Amino acid sequence: MTDPRKGFHAQRRTIGRFQRHALGAAVLLALAGAAQAQLSTATINGQVTSAQAPARAGLVVLATNLANGNATRTTTRADGSYVLAGLAPGSYQISIDGQKSQALTVAIGETATVNLALGGQQVTIVGTLGRKDVRNSEVGTNVSPRTIAAMPQVSRNFLAFADLAPGARFDTENDMAIVRGGAQDRNNINVYIDGVSQKNNILRGGALGMDSSRGNPFPQSAVAEYKVITQNYKAEFDQVSSTAITAVTKSGTNKLSGEVFYDYTNDNLTAKNPQEKINEANGNPRTPFKQQQYGFALGGPIKQDVAHFFIAAEVKDISKPRSLSLANVNPPVPNAGLGTTFRGYEGSYNQRFKQPVLVLGKLDLELGQDQHLDLSLRLREEDDFIAEDSNLSAPGNDKTRRTTETRLDLRHTLTRDQFVNEARVGYESYRWNPRSATASPLIVWYTSATDTANGSAEHAFLKTGGSPDEQDRKQTGLLLQNDFTYTGLASHTVKAGAKIKFMEYDLGGTSRSVDILHQLIDKDTGQIITGLDANNPGADWFRRELAIAPVGVKYKNKQLGLYLQDDWKLNRNLELNLGLRWDMEDNPLNNSYVTPAALVTALNLPDITRYGIAPAAGQTYAQSLAKGGININNYIATGNRKKFYGALAPRLGFSYDLKGDRNTVVYAGYGRAYDRTMANYALDELQRSKGTGDQFMIRNDYKAPYSDQFSLGLRQAVGVWNTEVGATFTHAKNQFNWVAGDRDPNGGWGPRANSIDPNWGAGAQGYGMLILGDFVTQQKTTAVFLRGEKPYTAESGWTAGITYTYSDGKTTHRDWNDDIFNWSYGKPGATGGWNPSKLVERHRLVATGLTDKLLPWNITLAGKLTLGSGLPRRITACPVSWDACGSFYGDPASFRQVDMALSKGIKIPGGELSLRLDVLNLFNAVNWSQYDDWGGGPGNPQNAYGGDNANVDKRTGTSNPMRTYKLSARYTF
Repeated sequence: MTDPRKGFHAQRRTIGRFQRHALGAAVLLALAGAAQAQLSTATINGQVTSAQAPARAGLVVLATNLANGNATRTTTRADGSYVLAGLAPGSYQISIDGQKSQALTVAIGETATVNLALGGQQVTIVGTLGRKDVRNSEVGTNVSPRTIAAMPQVSRNFLAFADLAPGARFDTENDMAIVRGGAQDRNNINVYIDGVSQKNNILRGGALGMDSSRGNPFPQSAVAEYKVITQNYKAEFDQVSSTAITAVTKSGTNKLSGEVFYDYTNDNLTAKNPQEKINEANGNPRTPFKQQQYGFALGGPIKQDVAHFFIAAEVKDISKPRSLSLANVNPPVPNAGLGTTFRGYEGSYNQRFKQPVLVLGKLDLELGQDQHLDLSLRLREEDDFIAEDSNLSAPGNDKTRRTTETRLDLRHTLTRDQFVNEARVGYESYRWNPRSATASPLIVWYTSATDTANGSAEHAFLKTGGSPDEQDRKQTGLLLQNDFTYTGLASHTVKAGAKIKFMEYDLGGTSRSVDILHQLIDKDTGQIITGLDANNPGADWFRRELAIAPVGVKYKNKQLGLYLQDDWKLNRNLELNLGLRWDMEDNPLNNSYVTPAALVTALNLPDITRYGIAPAAGQTYAQSLAKGGININNYIATGNRKKFYGALAPRLGFSYDLKGDRNTVVYAGYGRAYDRTMANYALDELQRSKGTGDQFMIRNDYKAPYSDQFSLGLRQAVGVWNTEVGATFTHAKNQFNWVAGDRDPNGGWGPRANSIDPNWGAGAQGYGMLILGDFVTQQKTTAVFLRGEKPYTAESGWTAGITYTYSDGKTTHRDWNDDIFNWSYGKPGATGGWNPSKLVERHRLVATGLTDKLLPWNITLAGKLTLGSGLPRRITACPVSWDACGSFYGDPASFRQVDMALSKGIKIPGGELSLRLDVLNLFNAVNWSQYDDWGGGPGNPQNAYGGDNANVDKRTGTSNPMRTYKLSARYTF
């Protein structure tokens, strides 16, 4: 979710070097010979033998897609080996010299080793297909169509199964989906749909629509399958330094088919959490609510084997209750004065969300034996009426968040005997537009005078008035991309590619459209206490945060990416994966921005006495900052910020098949992966420069965030199970944060030098606090994992998988999380070392299973078990004084959840009707997700930390969901 301090500015800019880079890309493509990226495709390779001897060169190997008749051809090389690249995931039949094989299925991103033997009347597949994709150095997992369709869930968000991969985590916070990898920021993931990056350039969440949305990023009925990669992805993957998710969509086939579905749950089918039970006992029952999701998918031939269509559309309509209770306010809200009015606000309220449009449409056309054309259109539209604060907002303190997205993608594929060329043109448009329901000031109410002395809003009990959220963020882009795969070199599969994106950011509005007033009422009379603001003696408030005027800026950014990848089979045992990627952006954070001259002048004026410390005669504020290690000239923008050309990322890996039978495979990898920084920070800088309040200044020397990833593992066949054990290490650097810039005349932190909090003082003369944007935060994650998977077969009728991950996550962020503010960076003792990460559980186990033969009447049973040791908590306490607060470790509460789904198909005329029951959190476990992690102030004897922290273990909320039943009906034909 965006922070209230957000905003950004950008202007159009071009650079001369860019044309030279583009020319270099064209030269590289010409030399590469050919290629196709495996972001959305699969590869089949292997050896062709005849009478146990290598087959001759030049044999035609043809792979025919059994669903739509599309054919891909290649020829055997001198040693009898072959490579079929650029295959759409699905089922194929391979033919050689008129002899045909049995059907085999390949998954997205898979490199399937399939050895073929000629003789008799058919091509024989040598060995088992159950372990055809174990010779690679990636760490991740495939999520199959069967898993997507059968596993229990409520939201219909296809990303919900990303946590099946070791090191990946899927969470919902306020019904918003969040995907993370290790201790890294959620912004560092990326999602690729049919090979196209969905990166959010302007807001948080990694992919578009994952910043502040309760909606789904993509219609689940249109997703065929996807792959989650947490380590050592190949050079094709860009703008990602954490978890990469690549999905392929469904296409029409030679048979007309489709589905219609309806999902439903409501308050009667959802158990109450502990807080709702308390509210009900206090006469504040939960308001009725419901959730509906419905839609259809249809695909089929326009002309057999030549042209096909597919369309999927889904609607999501939910109302989510929130409760407003004043029962736990300390001191209590009185039954007098304004307290009487405030108590009348207590109750349960619905927050309505509607996603009326979530559509994917596709056309595909065979232009000849070796050319294929795909055109896809995606539309998304949603409206979210939500409280400003789900826990504290009174009725009327609401806002509407509107999101729209349009994507168009045209792809041409040319296949020849020894190469595949994929050319792509794409367009994207995304808009995020929250709006307040009223223009009145936001008022934050308190009953404790301590809050006025502390200046803290942490203990407010109510918010009334308008939401300050009036923002408008847009990104549009034009994509030109070309990818090649060349298979003509013996033992090599060479890939190369280039892409250029012409991005435009149109950013406006303000995150504080109204004044924010902090007001105190008397704990006995309920009357407003006045005279607490020294600058406004007659005011009702004790603190006022003035509205920030809206600003708007539009600027352009060119993004260039080049890569080269060689998968080199040295022999039947050893394969090397050698990749190199380079990326550049010419204007990621508004390079043409100029720091206002008045601020520059103020920074160089003589410093003043701060916190009782007098500066030396003639010492400027800039010189005071320099004593603290801050060269303010690094942050004064003159319209010519540096570009970052150093994003050179090697991706190296190997796999060694001990006996050449794919039963025991050792693998290892190292990779550097660069990401990008959100453009929204540039608006923060511009917006705050318009007044004399807090000043935001970004470091001119841009550094792209990146991670170094190391992995080592062993894959082993154990009967019908595929097992794996591995260890990974990730070190992420250059993560952007806003940090406190103010310093006293000695370059120190004033009276709060021993505190974890910033000094919250004034910066340059006449201005508020100095806040610096820098690429400073780091994260580390060390993990060990064990995996086991039993693939599904029709004969056995069941599949199962289990993944256990041990993780040690650390961060240099003071708050131990991924917040955009890291206030105390650079303060001695505050960020001098590594802190525990609040984003990573020490222990996590995810297990899934499915069977369609265990229960009577052909009922399918699917289940998912998730166990975790819980996320660490950061407890803040000030046992000695307000200026000496500290952070203390809080023991996490364990997470446990069992989900189950039962479905039954009934044959009816024209198709099949499926009835289904999903039960989320079958045993109604209470998984605490919110705590009162404030340990108290000076003089409280319980603040002598180092022992039991039970006194601050105040749990205030539970994760979603409590036990929830979802009813579904689905008709397929």
